[in-house]
Amino acid sequence: MKVTIKDIAKEANVSITTVSLIINDKGQRFSEETHARVKTAIAKLDYQPHYFAKNLNKTKSNTIGFIVSEITNPFFAELAKVIEDVLVEQGYLVLLCNSSSDREREERYVDEMLYRFVDGVFLAGTVSDNAHLLEKLKKRKVPYILLDRPSEYSQTNGIFIDDFAGGVEATNYLITHQHQAIGCITANEHFSNIHQRAQGYLAAMASQGNTPVVEIADEVNEYSGYQLAGKLLDKGVSAIFACSDIMAFGVYKAAAERGFKIPEDLSVIGFDDINLTHFMLPPLTTITQPTKAIGEHAARQMLEMIETGNLVVPNTVLDIALKTRSSVIVKQS
Repeated sequence: MKVTIKDIAKEANVSITTVSLIINDKGQRFSEETHARVKTAIAKLDYQPHYFAKNLNKTKSNTIGFIVSEITNPFFAELAKVIEDVLVEQGYLVLLCNSSSDREREERYVDEMLYRFVDGVFLAGTVSDNAHLLEKLKKRKVPYILLDRPSEYSQTNGIFIDDFAGGVEATNYLITHQHQAIGCITANEHFSNIHQRAQGYLAAMASQGNTPVVEIADEVNEYSGYQLAGKLLDKGVSAIFACSDIMAFGVYKAAAERGFKIPEDLSVIGFDDINLTHFMLPPLTTITQPTKAIGEHAARQMLEMIETGNLVVPNTVLDIALKTRSSVIVKQS
């Protein structure tokens, strides 16, 4: 039989009202001895307060939702950790959900979070056509922040980088190392930020009169990078721009299986600068996203929105940088 506060009151020899007030952090007027009796009764009877009932009359749940498109991508894992570290210090619990870029799952997660009275929601790398999600959050006056991937329906509340500029810089770096046959591994327009990196590649190639060689994936992972790298190598490219570091892992595998040495036979540049790139052999040259700065800014912005009740904030665009390591060299004649 489910234990109720009536059982707790009887065990502690206090009123039901007293138990309710103490459970809901409103029992300041009661003595330490009364608090101790109630807590002892709760522990003895293994009472679990009903989460939703406990929070119905509170203005805050101290819970923040975090919906991420693919938690297996180290970039998102690193970003989530930075945000959680800041929020935990402020007494918040982070509710993390992985959507696998599935529109229906994202909608279900938002519904669940609203049901749980979250104080705010982060949407990291979620689908671009997410107007329905944003409208639900706006209707309930729940602050939200978009990360990594802009929304087609919101020109505010985002923290991003200039993906197009990053694509230009990565490609120009290969061009300055005398590469002309440069392949690009990207993703379809569903991944709008990665698509923009490829647009930067195309612009840089066009500016030099080079012929672009692009392979487009439906998913962003090691396997898609591996498959598409094989196609590019068969076309004779001397360098590859992988629009995500996680895809660059696949490039390394495809090159090794075909007997290509990096960087002697093939130069490779990535995008994101996830921690694992330091341990690739050779270490990967890449475009750095300021993951720590993004996460800390996002967490502080969310806390400020919750505190002030301000639901609309301007987009923030943070700087990227080229991180040179050992995977790119000047093309040998």
